[in-house]
Amino acid sequence: MKLGANETVDSASFFLEMRPNRSLTPGGRLQWFLLLAGTTILCAGAATAIGAWMVLPFAGFEILFLWCAFHLIGRHDGDYEWLKVVNREFYWSRCECGQVEMLSGNAEWVHLFAIARNGRVEVGLRYLGKTISIGKMISDEQRALLCRNLKRVLK
Repeated sequence: MKLGANETVDSASFFLEMRPNRSLTPGGRLQWFLLLAGTTILCAGAATAIGAWMVLPFAGFEILFLWCAFHLIGRHDGDYEWLKVVNREFYWSRCECGQVEMLSGNAEWVHLFAIARNGRVEVGLRYLGKTISIGKMISDEQRALLCRNLKRVLK
């Protein structure tokens, strides 16, 4: 299976690692923020200079919302999810905003499920009374492919 950094090791083993697409580094995000905020302040300053002073508070809100959006994106920079099946054992881990969840156990006892609703595919695992959803960072088509490959490995 090939889903970015995902791969099947052999017919009985499986490894999948998912990370969000981050083409903009934290330094690049700061540069874009400063460029956009500077442009907004320049335009608002020019409008204020010709008497349209009511533009200034809205420019401040625009910069605040831009900072909030970039901050929210930055909080998810370290997010990941991985799933490994090897030697009839499975290992799963997910990190979202610094909170890490883990589950592992006997691959023969884990139950794989897939639910398709309104064109969306949800794939998950049930093990020892705990249900987890896997593949949050990939598309529906990739989750369907993930489900098919996991069925083959977990049979």
